[in-house]
Amino acid sequence: MSDNFGRYFVNAIVAGLLGRITAVIKTEIERAKKEIAAKLKGIGVGIGLIVAAGVFAFFLAGVLVAAAILGLATVWPAWLAALTVAGGLLLIVLILVLIGSSLIKKNKDLTPQESIDNVKSVVGLS
Repeated sequence: MSDNFGRYFVNAIVAGLLGRITAVIKTEIERAKKEIAAKLKGIGVGIGLIVAAGVFAFFLAGVLVAAAILGLATVWPAWLAALTVAGGLLLIVLILVLIGSSLIKKNKDLTPQESIDNVKSVVGLS
């Protein structure tokens, strides 16, 4: 009888341990999904900013063409104003590209490292 009690006891401990590990892994998978979603959102914002920079670059090209035409048509004031506007648009394009590319670089690694480290520490692999 004590032999059966020992088996039941060991089985209960193993089942409890496996249940705990399973629960932790399920929780960490959910955290990993949230972590990946947050990184993808950052990448999406970065891509959106680069697209916006592309739109401004399109308008920049139009302004530069207008500046060249006005520069050839007159000697000074009209094309100087157009080049000033083009310089402002160029500054906006550069700022948007820098911010967008930094967001993409920051979030390009989609590995949910926090969740992996937590599972390793719970399981005892670290």
